[in-house]
Amino acid sequence: MAMRGWIAILAATGCMLTAAPGLPAYDQPPVALDETRKLDFDTRMTGIRQRQSALPYGDKAGRIALLRERAELIADYHGEASIAHADALQLFAFEFYAAKRWAEDAALRMRALAIRRTIQGDRASDTLYVARALAHSLVQDGRKSEAAKMLAEVLAAWEGGAALTDTAEHIVPRGRTVEGKALGMAAAAHARLALDDAEPAAALSSARIAAASSLAYRRGFGVGVLDEQMVELAEKDPSTHTGEESFAEWSHLYADALWEAAPKGPTASSDALLILQDIMAGRTSRALARAAAKRAAAASGSAALAADRDAKAAELSALFARSEGMKSGSEADNALWQQIGVANSALETIDARLAAATPGYAELVKPALLDEAGAKALLAADEAFLMIVPTSRGTHSLIVTREGINWHRSGLTETELAGHVRRLLWDVGANIDVTPEEDARWSAEGEGDFPFDRGTAYRLYAELIAPVRSALAGKRHLFTSATGSISSLPLGILVTETPVGSDGDPASLRATPWFADTTAIVQLPSLQSLQLLRAVAGRDSRRGETSMIGFGDPSLDGVAATRGVEGRARPVRGGPGPSALNMWQTSSDAGRLADPAALRRLARLPGTEKELKAMAALLGSGNAQLFLGDAATEANLKTADLASHSVLFLATHGLVAGELGDNGEPGLVFTPPTIASQADDGLLTASEVAALNIAAGWVILSACNTAAGDGRAGAPGLSGLARAFFFAGSESLLASHWPVRDDVATVLTVRLFEVLEASPQLSRAEALQRVAREIRDDPRDDAYLKSWSHPSAWAPFSLIGDAGINANEASRN
Repeated sequence: MAMRGWIAILAATGCMLTAAPGLPAYDQPPVALDETRKLDFDTRMTGIRQRQSALPYGDKAGRIALLRERAELIADYHGEASIAHADALQLFAFEFYAAKRWAEDAALRMRALAIRRTIQGDRASDTLYVARALAHSLVQDGRKSEAAKMLAEVLAAWEGGAALTDTAEHIVPRGRTVEGKALGMAAAAHARLALDDAEPAAALSSARIAAASSLAYRRGFGVGVLDEQMVELAEKDPSTHTGEESFAEWSHLYADALWEAAPKGPTASSDALLILQDIMAGRTSRALARAAAKRAAAASGSAALAADRDAKAAELSALFARSEGMKSGSEADNALWQQIGVANSALETIDARLAAATPGYAELVKPALLDEAGAKALLAADEAFLMIVPTSRGTHSLIVTREGINWHRSGLTETELAGHVRRLLWDVGANIDVTPEEDARWSAEGEGDFPFDRGTAYRLYAELIAPVRSALAGKRHLFTSATGSISSLPLGILVTETPVGSDGDPASLRATPWFADTTAIVQLPSLQSLQLLRAVAGRDSRRGETSMIGFGDPSLDGVAATRGVEGRARPVRGGPGPSALNMWQTSSDAGRLADPAALRRLARLPGTEKELKAMAALLGSGNAQLFLGDAATEANLKTADLASHSVLFLATHGLVAGELGDNGEPGLVFTPPTIASQADDGLLTASEVAALNIAAGWVILSACNTAAGDGRAGAPGLSGLARAFFFAGSESLLASHWPVRDDVATVLTVRLFEVLEASPQLSRAEALQRVAREIRDDPRDDAYLKSWSHPSAWAPFSLIGDAGINANEASRN
């Protein structure tokens, strides 16, 4: 195992052998300083190490005996109450930890903790690490109350701050400090124990400290790409920095403790606003920040400097990617990290020059969480922002408007919520895995030939939105941001009243009070994203003539497939499609490449050609450039002038990360080449999208799952694909949550642009809302068991970005 991996394990189990700053590792002199005694100690320690190295791996008893002998020798030489002895006891305890011998592990850690508290104090990182590890062992040994009491005593040294901002600013160490990590881990452990024991008041202070540690740790990162990569790594593999926990988990704890202990407290709603933003903080917001900063630099005449930054950022990202998997501490690894340091310093110099040349640049590239006053000022009088965050204890819904904050937590846990979301996604034809039992049961439910489970849709509305709906009165636009499974579901298909009539009757579906009709809904990664988009406001991509470049209907060998549901038919890809096991092939000169043969087995999608040609006909042949069939290649996309078109339209298969294995990225399928290369392997991945230069006001992704989140707790509420297009500079996205039905696709997108042209007073969101209603009210296929009244037809797309109107600028003032 690489050294960084061992460090993470030792931190998680309280075996860190580092001392607090300013204290030497062995702070007490040995009992006797004569050379003879020292020589004897060194000789015996060398003998122990030699016997350890000679032990067979499976000889646990022998290893325990040697570690006991080692601890006793160190105690005799340095003293029972020495830091050296505490180190030895923790290393000894790790052997029992690995064997799950919790009582023996806890006994040794108790002795180590007593030493550290006496010598180093309760604010030292080593004390906090061993306290957290001791608590784990005590809990495993059935001694939860003892663990909670011990942690509370240690954490008492950190108490203070009645609000999250106070705690983050004055209590918790700032930046990437060992103390900040250790404190967050110990505080989170105590908060969990207190919540599990139904003592939210006791949990609140500790949970606040844990959440503040998350905020302080994030703030410790700068604005460079290296720091972004490090945050990304920490979010992907929490053990890298936080000992098996993600920052979002600490923030979840505080949100839950705050709700259960003091939801009406003087700072509760303001703290909830901050902490839900922190949970949503991720690559999406950073991508938007970069795009906004780049546009601001161009407006200030610093485009060349911004280009230099992009080049240096790409160099740094490539260097960082090379570090993955390299043996830590090797000569090559050390040399590479020296290169990374030099490149990062150069990038920081460029950023400083950009900041000097571009007003507000620093605020754009490193946006802070918005407090209540800032959030209110951001929104127009007719706008609201809804955040939905599920946790293991319930689901938080928070709406912020100019008038204030409405906050509620439903009793639906993230697991329960995920089950309901899967049910609705199955109904609309999303590409989700279902068991044969689920398929049979759900297929038998509901009246009529083509039902939609409005009962579940109403329950989700009643649980998540109804408790805060008073804030939506008179609001023209609702921005939404969510994490976890609910991010995969367009909220417009929720039902606002108890359903009446048959779930499969087109007339009943049309008469249903859908949430989509109450306000125009816009999806965003986070509240900060709206701030960033508006930081470079003053443009309207719909002014002037619209031009489009489109790619679709890639040449594939699978049986031609119709997209979307027809009756109860599930979505098909045609033939034996690629799987996570056979999708990838190894490149001889670089990283992973998709296997063109596996991609080629996907179904042909002739409906996408009709969709693109219908759009081209609307715009006129001189304003549309299409790449279809054999021309719909990844290479053609990468070499096309994407910055000169106001619309980029991609209609093809979208593959989400789960379909591509644990290490796969989401991607869009193009016509596969004969031989895969870095320039063209037939799959445009999210990271490749992020490297494109797009200036389109619209990016239309008519492919499945391009708007959905990946469902992980704390995960950003947009797929990697949608986020990547923001990173590439796109202004707004029209992305699909499930395969767009072929019979609807040629109507929906064309009609959207017709409405925008005919009614310039409408926002993009309102135009999409109107078109969805028109589709729903169209009876053309009612007799063929695929009525357009079904949400599968009218609700696949979400608008992602700003609402897209100039009128908002006036109403915001």
